[in-house]
Amino acid sequence: MTNKVGLLISLILLCSSNILAKQIETRGDPVALSSPGEYFMGPKWSPSGDQVAVGGASYTGLYLLDFPSGSVQQISNDYSAGYGFAWSHDGSRIASKISHFSKMRRSHTLVSFNVSDGSMTTLSSPRARMSGTPVWTDDDSQLYLTFVEQFESFNTDDSKQEVALPALNYIKDGRFQNRSNQQSTGISSETTQFSDQDHIYSYALSPDGSQVVYSTAGQNLWLAKVDGADRMSLGRGSAPAWSPDGEWITFMLTFDDGHSITASDIYAIQVDGSSRTNLTETPEIFEMNPQWSPDGAWIVYDTDQRGQLFIQQVGWR
Repeated sequence: MTNKVGLLISLILLCSSNILAKQIETRGDPVALSSPGEYFMGPKWSPSGDQVAVGGASYTGLYLLDFPSGSVQQISNDYSAGYGFAWSHDGSRIASKISHFSKMRRSHTLVSFNVSDGSMTTLSSPRARMSGTPVWTDDDSQLYLTFVEQFESFNTDDSKQEVALPALNYIKDGRFQNRSNQQSTGISSETTQFSDQDHIYSYALSPDGSQVVYSTAGQNLWLAKVDGADRMSLGRGSAPAWSPDGEWITFMLTFDDGHSITASDIYAIQVDGSSRTNLTETPEIFEMNPQWSPDGAWIVYDTDQRGQLFIQQVGWR
C-alpha cells in the first residue's frame, strides 16, 4: 500500500510540474523601433534597458536608439564600429574596433566610446591585423578579445599597471577556452573544451557564467557547462542569446541558397531543450540577431532585407 501511495504522489508531482512549466508566447504585434529607410544591424540592449546600440549599414558607424521612443543618437561614424561591439557592465561605455584606410591599406584600433557624449578613448595602437571582438571583464577594468588566434587583453583606463585577469572564457581558433590565472605564480593556463566539435561561430555565456550555448557549422546549436560537461544538442540555430533569468535561449534559424538569405525567424527554447517556439513566423520578413531586454519582457532584432529594428514583447502562460 505504501509503494502505491508513493507512486501516486510521484505521478501527481510529475503532472503538476508539467502543468506549471512555463510556455513562452508573444504579446501583441512586433513594434518598429527604427523608421523605414534607416538601416541598422546587430542590436544590443544597454544594461539598464533604456537604450539599444546598433551598427549602421555594413557595420559603419555606431548608434544609440532610446527605448521605447526610438529616437536616434549617432556616437561614431567610423568604419566597422558597429561590428562586434560590447557594452560595459555599468552601461557608461561601448568597446569597439574601428578601421582606418591609408593608401589602400587597412588598420584596426581597439577603442571605447563614452555613451554620454560620444567621446572616444583609444585602447590600442593601430595594427594591420587584429582578430576578435571585445569583451569586458566583470569589473570593467579590462577588455579581452574573443574569436582570436592568440589571447590578448587591454587596460580600459590610463593605468599601465599589470593587473591579474580573473578566470575567463572565450573562443580561440574556433574552440571554447577556459583561461585561469594561478595567483601564486601569476602564470595563466588555458584549457580547450569541446575539442571534438566543429568550429564555433557564435556563442553566449549564461547570466551566472556556468553554461555556454554555441553554434557550429550547419547551424547546429549546443548547450553545455563551461567545463564541457553535460553537452546537449538544441537542434538547428545560430546567434543565441540568454534570457536574464537563464531559463530560456533565443536564437535565429536562417536558410539560404548559397548566395543570399531566403528565410529567417526568431525562436526561443527552454534550457532543457523543450518548448522550442517560433516567435515570428513571417515568411516575408527575415528576422535576425535577437537580444533579450534586461527585464526579460522584450526581444529586439534586426531584419535582413529592410535593416529595420523591431521589438517584440514576450510573456509566459
